[in-house]
Amino acid sequence: MKHKVYITLIEDDAEFLPEYRAEISEFADVYQNPEPRRPTDEEKATAVLEANIVMVGRSGGGLTREIIDGAKDLRAVGVVGGAVRMAQPDYLVEKGITLFNAGWAMSDSVAEFTVAMMLSGLRDIPHMISVMQSEGWGKARSPLDLGGRRIGLVGFGGIGRRVSVLLSPFRCDVTAYDPFADFSDTPVRSVELNALLERSEVVSIHAGMTEETRGLLGAAELARMPDNALLINTARAGIVDEQALVAQLKTGRIRAALNVFWKEPLAKDHPLRDLDNVILTPHGGGLTHDRRVRQSRSLVDDLKRVCAGQKPEHEVTREMLLRMT
Repeated sequence: MKHKVYITLIEDDAEFLPEYRAEISEFADVYQNPEPRRPTDEEKATAVLEANIVMVGRSGGGLTREIIDGAKDLRAVGVVGGAVRMAQPDYLVEKGITLFNAGWAMSDSVAEFTVAMMLSGLRDIPHMISVMQSEGWGKARSPLDLGGRRIGLVGFGGIGRRVSVLLSPFRCDVTAYDPFADFSDTPVRSVELNALLERSEVVSIHAGMTEETRGLLGAAELARMPDNALLINTARAGIVDEQALVAQLKTGRIRAALNVFWKEPLAKDHPLRDLDNVILTPHGGGLTHDRRVRQSRSLVDDLKRVCAGQKPEHEVTREMLLRMT
């Protein structure tokens, strides 16, 4: 008998590409959210009642404990993307329901974007473009090469590791701070946070948002960064204290490239918009078509494994939840 799969996402959600969703019907009975909007909790509860596997994502919203408890034979939940918190992950693990996602698919895209921000910030590329458009000519302000720079990675999971690999041709001196990471198979050196901040000419954040990392970089930590250092955040805004960062940037002592913000979208009157030593990009460093293809392929393959009675390749375990967003 085929498994029953319920997909909460709206039909045209490109995070789970339609051509890949169509494959699921080859090995399972599929019921997709029929509305061009996010289903209500009541609608989800009705659909999940008979489902064996549920796929959730931002456009379809998450699950509540009541919805999970109402299911007769729920065996697995898949999350489209990396944000597993919408699926009540601790409760699923507690109940023995398999949880999987495709967060890994974003690593390459975010890592490439991060290196692009390093090059843009060090070479002052946005300023040169702006001056060229407004004045007809211009030059970078104190440009620096990426090659040979001291790089510090705060967080050394999938994205941090990929950044270190992409930096290899630039001959950078890379260190990382991550109490959970295994550094045995990498040339990257593990250091304490303060040591990383004091030595790094570029600090790039790749940690998950947890109680331990919230406000990890405050006024004291930012003050340890060398003059003219570049801070890059493509992870979670809350890892950095907002007021402390704005204060440091206003002095002109350090620079920043930010892809995430404390309240999104960034307010039109936010003080960051008035600073010329910060690069601001809308949250979406991992939103590429290639990432969506990898993500969709991964979700279908893991769905197929679950339906065949196997473990999904990208299962989310209790240990992983300790450091996931």
